[in-house]
Amino acid sequence: MPRSPNPRVSLRRLLVGGALAMATVAAVVMVISATYLVSLQRDADRDVRAGLVEQETADDIVAAVYGQIMASYRQLQMPSTANMERFDSLGSTAFDHLRGYLFQDMSMAARRQVEAIRELHQSLEVDAYDAFEHAKGGHQSRAHAGVVQLELRANELETSVDGFMELRDRDRAARRDHQAAIRWRVVVGVALVTVSLIVVTLLFIRLLQRHVVNPLDQLQSTAMEFGRGNLSVRVPKQRHEEMNNVSLSFNVMAARMQQAHHQIELQNVELNGALAGLKDAQQELVQQEKLSAIGLMLAGLAHELNNPLAGILGAAQCLRGELQEHADPGVRRLGDDLVDPLVTQARRAGELVRNLLLFSRKSDAERETVNIKTALDVAVGLRGYAFAQAGKDLILEVAEDLFIEVEAQRFEHVAMNLMTNALDAMVSGGGTRLLVRGIALRDRVVLTFEDDGPGFTEPERIFDPFYTTKPVGTGTGLGLTLVHRFVTEVEGSIAAGTSSLGGARIAIVLHAAEAPPPALAVTGEHRATFAIAQGLPSPGRSRVLVVDDEPALREVQRRILTRLGHDVTLACDGAEAVSILEADEFDIVITDIRMPGALDGVGVYRWIQAHRPSLADRCLFITGDIVHSVAGGSLDIPAERVLAKPFDVHEYGALVTDMLAEGLCSPSIASVS
Repeated sequence: MPRSPNPRVSLRRLLVGGALAMATVAAVVMVISATYLVSLQRDADRDVRAGLVEQETADDIVAAVYGQIMASYRQLQMPSTANMERFDSLGSTAFDHLRGYLFQDMSMAARRQVEAIRELHQSLEVDAYDAFEHAKGGHQSRAHAGVVQLELRANELETSVDGFMELRDRDRAARRDHQAAIRWRVVVGVALVTVSLIVVTLLFIRLLQRHVVNPLDQLQSTAMEFGRGNLSVRVPKQRHEEMNNVSLSFNVMAARMQQAHHQIELQNVELNGALAGLKDAQQELVQQEKLSAIGLMLAGLAHELNNPLAGILGAAQCLRGELQEHADPGVRRLGDDLVDPLVTQARRAGELVRNLLLFSRKSDAERETVNIKTALDVAVGLRGYAFAQAGKDLILEVAEDLFIEVEAQRFEHVAMNLMTNALDAMVSGGGTRLLVRGIALRDRVVLTFEDDGPGFTEPERIFDPFYTTKPVGTGTGLGLTLVHRFVTEVEGSIAAGTSSLGGARIAIVLHAAEAPPPALAVTGEHRATFAIAQGLPSPGRSRVLVVDDEPALREVQRRILTRLGHDVTLACDGAEAVSILEADEFDIVITDIRMPGALDGVGVYRWIQAHRPSLADRCLFITGDIVHSVAGGSLDIPAERVLAKPFDVHEYGALVTDMLAEGLCSPSIASVS
């Protein structure tokens, strides 16, 4: 094909060449600037980390010095080698930290301050040893006066440490100012380059205006004319190759559009109907996937969260028992003032983890008998803090014996939706409380949510899809629609109106269900009969093997079982437990379920089934994820022999005592926990 006498210029080359040139310049400048700024930021981060380390070291020094003073008081009250060893150990800790300071890069003023702190610490130790000598010589008054002098020296040492940290902070502040000045110069340079690129970009935009925008405007006007129904309109030939190809394609399309116009209209009607249904299904699918992802994540985290919580709760309760036996009333008061709040907060954290697991567990899409009070407690546990933060009251008045046949997770989600809607309305429109009531009415259960907020402006529309009174971006308008769908699917009814409190009221009527048979569990009466501080007589001294990868939990269980009069052997993993079981006999084996290594608690149980079948029917398990535990069906064992972390010390002791006393686990019997 002969060449055109006026070949068209390639618009693609023109655009790509200009864009590449500007992008290259911008990339080079940004890479250089970013590299330098990152280097400065790394220096600043290192400086911050060094400051944090120094502050932690300073805190450790002060803590060690005050620990020495406490050891001195104990030595005067009850002289012992342990007190002297603790005094010397804390002194060595403080000395090592101070010596570590001297190896760091610091100003002469800071170095002199460290030396002064060292001298103060040495003087404090000399005074302490003088006090100890006075105490040995029977001069108690001098000894006590010397220990009191230690507090003054400790205060002076703490002041010196604070002064040292102030010197170091000033040094770091000076370095930060220098780095900030450098960053400012870099920013100014980048700004100048940016201005230059803007000028070049403006020139490039003008070029685009002539060779791209104007031809596109012509194409647009032609397309608009075509859209108004003039199917004969065409685009003239263009100067540049790419734009000319576009015009030719448009002209071909216009010729074909007239033939396909009617068919497309019919297809659009069908697609619009299908799209509407797809959007509804997508909303539900996305919500279910989110809940499934949360459930999987929480299941993995439950063990890691509940293990430390179990250690804290168990150690605190053991400590509480030890303190209660102390002869000093002041020491016993420490249990009330310090340990009891620790136990309460540990239980609260464990309950929060349990509620999150229960709410986020994957639904099996099958109906089950659900206790309304229990399900609502889960929702209240997850939303109660939000109500408290907003200064609103969430009141639950539901009987304990109300049961319905529903999907538990979806019912909890419904309650969460209604509580969240009420809270949002009260926060934005006023109101102080939400009252949730549940009553039995013949063969029905009536559940009402009433608040004293602004109420509904259009109660007849609140269940319509995508209807919302919230600001744009804060609500999908699907929450109450999903609630309505759930109630309809379980053959119930739902209505909205005005509350007697003056706000909104939503009433749900569901079919009542029969109460399930009660499950075996450790009762409150059992817990009441178990007192770890005093111990309980057991049906005989038993040999117990405790298997747990957490040292704190092993120690807590050892203390509980020892106080119950049992001989305890500890194993840190499944492999060690199997090795011990091969060589010895035990009456009780208590094991964690999830442990690192090739052999976890389930593996220990399988080994017992194969090699100690007489023990397999009497096993007790401890787990940090009760929702996905062996009680859930992966192992054929009764639920009453699965204890969830964090466990109550009294509940743990009661389980072991009951198993021995009631014949569930007599001597020569093993239970795996």
